[in-house]
Amino acid sequence: MTLIHDKLAPPALPLSLVARGRLNDHFILDERVRLLVIQAPPGYGKTTLAAERLPALEQPAAWLKLDRRDDAPERFGDYFHTLLEKACGRELPVEESSLPLADRMERWLAELPERGEPGRLVLDEFEHIAHPDILAALAIWLRHQPSWLTLTLISRTRPMLGLARLRLRGELEEIGMAELAFDLEEAQTLCAEQLSFPPARVSLERALRRTGGWAMALDWLIARTTTRAGFDNLLERLNGAHPDFVAWFDDLLAETLDPTERRWLLQLGVLERFTPPLVAQLLDSEGVSQRLESLERAGLFLERDDPHEQWFHFHRLFDQYLRFRRQELSLASQRALHQRASDAWRSLGEPSRSLDQLIEAGDPEALRALIEDEGPYLLANGHFALLARAFAHLGETRIVASPKLTLVYGWVTHAQYQFDRTRRAIEWIEAQLDDPAWQALAAEFATLRAQLAINQGDAERAAPLAERALTLPARYLSATPASAAAILAEARFVQGYLEESLARIADVEREALRIEDDQLRLWALCHQSETLVAQGRLQAAFDVQERALAHIERSGLDRLPVSEFLYRIRSQVLWEWQRLEESEQAALSGIAVLDAQGERWTLQCHVSLAKVALSRGDQAQCADHVRRMRKILAEGDYHIDWQANAHATLLAWWQANGDLDAVSRWLLEAPPGDPATATNHFAQCNLRNRARALTLLGRFDEAQALLEALEVQTARLGLVTDANRNRLCLAALAWQREDRETAPDHLHEALRLATRTALSGSFLRLGSALPEMLDLLLERGELEELARRHVERLQGLAKRARDFTSAVRLMLDDSVIADIVSRSDVPELIRVSPLTRREWQILGLIHAGLSNEQIAEQLAVAPTTVKTHIRSLYQKQNIRRRDEAVALAADLLSRIQGDGTSA
Repeated sequence: MTLIHDKLAPPALPLSLVARGRLNDHFILDERVRLLVIQAPPGYGKTTLAAERLPALEQPAAWLKLDRRDDAPERFGDYFHTLLEKACGRELPVEESSLPLADRMERWLAELPERGEPGRLVLDEFEHIAHPDILAALAIWLRHQPSWLTLTLISRTRPMLGLARLRLRGELEEIGMAELAFDLEEAQTLCAEQLSFPPARVSLERALRRTGGWAMALDWLIARTTTRAGFDNLLERLNGAHPDFVAWFDDLLAETLDPTERRWLLQLGVLERFTPPLVAQLLDSEGVSQRLESLERAGLFLERDDPHEQWFHFHRLFDQYLRFRRQELSLASQRALHQRASDAWRSLGEPSRSLDQLIEAGDPEALRALIEDEGPYLLANGHFALLARAFAHLGETRIVASPKLTLVYGWVTHAQYQFDRTRRAIEWIEAQLDDPAWQALAAEFATLRAQLAINQGDAERAAPLAERALTLPARYLSATPASAAAILAEARFVQGYLEESLARIADVEREALRIEDDQLRLWALCHQSETLVAQGRLQAAFDVQERALAHIERSGLDRLPVSEFLYRIRSQVLWEWQRLEESEQAALSGIAVLDAQGERWTLQCHVSLAKVALSRGDQAQCADHVRRMRKILAEGDYHIDWQANAHATLLAWWQANGDLDAVSRWLLEAPPGDPATATNHFAQCNLRNRARALTLLGRFDEAQALLEALEVQTARLGLVTDANRNRLCLAALAWQREDRETAPDHLHEALRLATRTALSGSFLRLGSALPEMLDLLLERGELEELARRHVERLQGLAKRARDFTSAVRLMLDDSVIADIVSRSDVPELIRVSPLTRREWQILGLIHAGLSNEQIAEQLAVAPTTVKTHIRSLYQKQNIRRRDEAVALAADLLSRIQGDGTSA
């Protein structure tokens, strides 16, 4: 038989290649491991992985790419014979093709040397092989394979070669969907290879969540975008129901399943996750376990929640495709399926999944009954978006007729910041309170009204409503007394009575622990942390956050919306301490929690990310987050707390860019405020924003009067952190007035307060004025020891920001590099052994104090790539240590005209 030599050659590698060194452990040549299986659906980069890793690890490999025609014993045997000759480097006896393949295999085994150079036999696209004689022959091969050879199968489907037996014996190595899914570092490298403006990290993490790291879906995104905004817009439309994916999945199913199995799969797709018993209950069919195993073996995007359990789910995009294609079933069939699925989930004690199915079943009466029965559980577990969908199907007429539905509706709309709808629900309640059925829920209704009052900033009204709720029995929501106590604690916080608020919220935490309300306990811990921050006790606040993180881990709350509260306030504290990487990660964790809720809920986390980027001097990243913030603010109505925090960052951004027109426009539309009622951190922040804007616009007297009025409240109520920030604004105001005597005085007081608060980020917002003011203070010689230490830290942080800005100039401006190299006074090696543009960038970032991992993230490349460039840079410049690279960079950057390092 004539052999096609191309089938026996390793595949060509793509131009854009991502080295996947994290999977190296799966490729270790161990005499115990007889078989490596790389199995996943199409598009996961199985073949590319092997073709890239094996040469990188210097592992000899003989390749055979299979196709449908190879599923014949004689043909397969001829190719396998040639494959063996390539592996062992010598000719083997040619057996008659008419002999049984098992006999041929045994004879080849007998001819192979007992020892040889370790290597692999690679059979690519093994999904084409199903002939029992071939499988039997390969089973013989695996039993007697020489220890120096390892069989490697690359397949869409699971090979029928007794893998369970090999797995139990430790003779099998496996790489599946989970391992092949791209991680963040690999995705960053992929984007850096193909995009001139790689997406922001927050966008890339969202893409990984929505694609499950499926390489083909990531490629689809990357190939269709040229800008960050374009990437984000396309990401919003990424769905398994997109025409491109529908056509692709259609072809895959046509190749894999017959019409009967395809219909069964569409019905199965009703369930988001499932077990064999659950499927049997839904579809009333036999042999469910075998059919699921068949789907799993066929590589149809079926994943196990846990490799040791029998819970399954489909890949997110495939699940969306099945949902789209389910339209082929009649409406009556779909509704019947959803009804059965709802009943099945209810019987398993899963009311949220039951409700999800019941919404699709189209039975409003059943929907009403389920919400009334399970409303307390659904609220307590944060299923607000699901309940909102259910209420949209019910309609106002049914909601207003039921006191329980109206109450649940009020809490759901409140949780989604739809306060106008919450007010409407309260109007329905107030109109029917004479009815005994409504009177029975008086405690619950008073608590809801108190919560709305707090969100409207009316603590004076909220407190008596919460106190009244505490005197009434709760008959529907058992957590009502604890919730009312929490609202009362929050009211005292808003009113500025911080010590009372702390004491009350500690009681709430104890009560939440007693009634086992994990969400309320987490909220209580977060509120404690916020109160401690307001008191200037940031370390104590951070310690409480550590307790809250441990509680999240123990209670499994990490995917519930309430956990975003913790990540958000943690990011804020870490930013103040300038622990920027940790601050960034906390904000990203918050966004991940809220991803399914929609972007509008992520405002606070994007504010934190913008602050981190601005602190780093990363204008491009900051601009991206500012763009998102402004879009989110324009589309929603937010509490003054959220608005004030966002506006503070916008003002810092405009100040950094000298955009006084934007400051003027903001001031015309800024939220109103009264210093007499600035009894909490958000009211203080809102008015401080106004003072900062007035200062930037040269309206100094107005700004000073406002800040002094705020100081009256901070002194009266012990708002230490706000007092610290107000002093910094007064220092900035005096400096802009060119009052070089008063500005350092205010800064000195700010430093005194910072010995308690440990603020750093707020100091750095003074910008280029900060180092000069600090120098003036040091010249006076009046600083206490703790304040002096804080000055030294602030000087180091300010220098880091300047160094990073210089490094960014190297990253973005080739003319800066040309200017340095053209100078006659630069070291000779810079001219005779010139650095590449990437090496210049890395040199600048080393000087800025970034680690290899941080440099990789900044440049959107793999850390291994950074190490390669550093090694080349060191060789060219005869450098041995990192401190020598820092010194070289400092010398070169000082030559940039106008750079702060030369001052």
